[in-house]
Amino acid sequence: MFLLLFSSIIAIGQNTTDSDSNILTHICRKGVFEIKYNKEHWQKSNDISKWDVEFHDTHNLVDAYFIEYDYFVSKKNLKSTIKEQYKELGKIKNLKIYDKKINEMNVNYFECELEFNNSTYIFQGFLYNGKGGTMEIQFGVQEEALKQYQAYIDEFCGGIKMIK
Repeated sequence: MFLLLFSSIIAIGQNTTDSDSNILTHICRKGVFEIKYNKEHWQKSNDISKWDVEFHDTHNLVDAYFIEYDYFVSKKNLKSTIKEQYKELGKIKNLKIYDKKINEMNVNYFECELEFNNSTYIFQGFLYNGKGGTMEIQFGVQEEALKQYQAYIDEFCGGIKMIK
């Protein structure tokens, strides 16, 4: 009886420690990916949009958008797929796509600029062909805030993992 009580107290203490942590986890809709994010830097949005889930920093200066597609995006269609996403907002410039490794995933990382409402926005992110289709994450930030928030973007990318 004493052991049962003692182990329950220890378990409650571990849960309290975990709940006091600044790291939250979001399991994506297909159950293939998880996103661990620092709640002091990022907040999950409750707004409904075409994206599976959206996040923003605590000052609403940088946004993160995540989606899982039920199909694969081939390397030859990367540029046209990315350009298509921004066509309603304006014309993108300086689109660069390169290979990058993020948490054991070989991804197609992209960076581009978008002129919108007399401001320049920087978008970056990646597409990954994995289980069940393509996963995409992208970040949008005004050009003036990019240097200040690049560490948050890198931190967020570091928290995206495939669930094995």
